[in-house]
Amino acid sequence: MLNTLFDDFIWEHIDTIHYQEDSRLSDFSDEDKDKAVHLWLNSHRTWLEDIYPVSFGRSVGKIATDMLFGKTPGNSKLISNLFIAMAEDCPDDYGRDEQWWSEALEIHLDTIVNLGNFADDLRDRIYLYLEPAIEDYVWERAADLVAEDARERHE
Repeated sequence: MLNTLFDDFIWEHIDTIHYQEDSRLSDFSDEDKDKAVHLWLNSHRTWLEDIYPVSFGRSVGKIATDMLFGKTPGNSKLISNLFIAMAEDCPDDYGRDEQWWSEALEIHLDTIVNLGNFADDLRDRIYLYLEPAIEDYVWERAADLVAEDARERHE
C-alpha cells in the first residue's frame, strides 16, 4: 500500500528526485512537502501517536493531520482550538504530559498553541521531524521505480 500511495507523487517529481543531483525534499514547494507529509502520516498511522499528545489518539491525530497538511489546511486559530479542546476534554487523571507533550517534537505544545502562527509552527516542526524518513523512502523508491521501468522497456 505504501508504494502505491507514494508512486504517483514520485513519478510527478521524478526529474527532481531521481535525475537532479543532490536534490532534497526541502527543494520542493511547500504544497508538495505538505503532500508528502500527508501521504506519510496516512500510511504510517502509528507515527501520529508520537507526534500528537496522548489525548489525541489516532482518530483525532488523523483529523489534525488533515487540517495541517490536507488539500485545504485549516487556519491557525481553528487548529489551536482543536488542541485546546482535546486537552480540556482529557480524563481528570491526565496531566500536562498527556494533554500537551509531543514525544516526536520534544515539546509541550501548550507553550506554542496560543501563538498566532501555531499551525505554521507546528507544520514546520512536524515536517522537520519527518523529513529524513520521507526523503530516505522516496529517493530509494524512486530508484526502484526507474529500475523497474527500465527493465519493462527492455523486455
